[in-house]
Amino acid sequence: MLWTIAIEILILWACYAAYMAVLVHKRGPIGGLFFYPQAMIDRVKALGLITEEEFRGRKRFAFALLIAWMLVIPGVMILGINGARSWWDCCWQFYALFLGAEFFDWLFIDTIWVALSDWWLIPGTEDLNGTWHNARVKQWKLLKLIPFSVPLTAAVGGLYWLIGRMM
Repeated sequence: MLWTIAIEILILWACYAAYMAVLVHKRGPIGGLFFYPQAMIDRVKALGLITEEEFRGRKRFAFALLIAWMLVIPGVMILGINGARSWWDCCWQFYALFLGAEFFDWLFIDTIWVALSDWWLIPGTEDLNGTWHNARVKQWKLLKLIPFSVPLTAAVGGLYWLIGRMM
């Protein structure tokens, strides 16, 4: 079972990389503007690099896609592939998959790609880089998620358990 979970985490990593690619392929870092602090968002809008309507539309699309890949894909893995049917099995497997995906987000996306590379820098916002473009800003994110994701895990695990009972 642990090898299966490890492989599923790798699959979620690939899904996360594809998710980020979809978000930024046309507009570059502006395509992922909703990930930035509010001061950055306000500055980019003030510079006229994105309209409020485009920002809201991209944000809705991004979060709908995020919910789809963070709920649907693990649900297929947990219920369909792993055959979990108890509430506990649904919960611990979602917790492992969620934290595995979040590890990728923290290390590869937030720390290496965002904080340590210049790809995400937006011209005209250089004075705000200290609010987000720094590995120290990102360093505690994953550790904070470990306890705070427990209620999420209980809720999503319960949802999967209910779905599994209907299958």
